[in-house]
Amino acid sequence: MLHEGLSSVEASRKRFGLIPLDKHVIALTVAGYSSEESAKRIGISEPAFRLHLTSVCEKLHVSNQFELVLSAIYYQLIDSHEVPPPSD
Repeated sequence: MLHEGLSSVEASRKRFGLIPLDKHVIALTVAGYSSEESAKRIGISEPAFRLHLTSVCEKLHVSNQFELVLSAIYYQLIDSHEVPPPSD
């Protein structure tokens, strides 16, 4: 069920109660970045990133990063332009 006026991505995010930082965590995980690199990219410590990753997994009712990626794709939780390109 789509909320009127929301894109499917926005509706899915709302369905799971995702906040903007969750979106970044999901996008970096989908892109395959390590916790260390992901934390640097969003300006938090690695332990804080891992804690937030755990929180996102709980919101999505998944038990690991692989399931998180599958859920992100299945529920269209991020747009392709939100996935950062690999660093050189």
